Amino acid sequence: MDFEKLKMFCKVVEEGSFQKAAESEFVSQRAVSQMMKKLEDELGLKLFDREKNKIFVTPVGRDFYIYVRNMLQKFSVNVSALRYESTTKQRLICGYFSPFDGALLREKLYGFLDKKMQLSIVHESIDHLLSDIANGLVDLATVLDYGDPGLVVTEPDLASADVYENEMIMGVSDLNPLSKLEEFPLTEIGNLPVLYYMPEENSNYLRQAFLSTLPEECQASCAHISNIEQMQMLVSLNKAVAFYPKGLFEYVLTDREHIRYLPLAGMQERSRYKIKVIYNPHSDKLSLIKKLLASFE
Repeated sequence: MDFEKLKMFCKVVEEGSFQKAAESEFVSQRAVSQMMKKLEDELGLKLFDREKNKIFVTPVGRDFYIYVRNMLQKFSVNVSALRYESTTKQRLICGYFSPFDGALLREKLYGFLDKKMQLSIVHESIDHLLSDIANGLVDLATVLDYGDPGLVVTEPDLASADVYENEMIMGVSDLNPLSKLEEFPLTEIGNLPVLYYMPEENSNYLRQAFLSTLPEECQASCAHISNIEQMQMLVSLNKAVAFYPKGLFEYVLTDREHIRYLPLAGMQERSRYKIKVIYNPHSDKLSLIKKLLASFE
């Protein structure tokens, strides 16, 4: 079924005959008759009663006409609106890697956007974001850069800017005696599973990044969890500990009761993380991207 059949069906109903519809559209009556027969066959509905030189719209045909007419009108209005927006509005496609860097992006976009700008948001893995930016499918993205050696951008169609920096900290249950300390001792890191939150099931980036920062003698059992409420419950009940990006997890987590957040002992430098904005330096929206980058300062 295609729009041409539907448009012709409406024309036949409005003109009252195949002949008049054919004349108004500059086609043969036979072509119109065949088109309507194919439409009925595709729908499995009888739209017309046919006599020698007359047609009558069936009750089902009348109902179908009202439906199709409204659909075509809405389609026309929506296409007109899209054409208007494409010529009058700038469009910005932004991506983010984790809910934590996504929270920072949201805060900056909130004060940056205006009514004249279209905005699309995508949530992807780092590899997909880098590929999409290089290929012009995404304009910019925020990513969490952590670990050793961290995220190194070398492709000629990619550039990066550091827009935020803080440290990773460990969440410990109030039931755990370690919560009474000022720092989380690395000697205790293997006693409970270490959780990290990412919605994507197949993302190991944060796990590998965290493990790369630990001294060789530290043996941590690091596990991914895709449900943030479950992670908070396991930590608060002292069934696990978890690492969080300080300064950003507060935007994402509303339930933080019974958990104490501690810096990692002796890891002041190695536990630092950055949020990077990745973009294409050859983009035709570079001036707009740089304006958004300036809002991070």
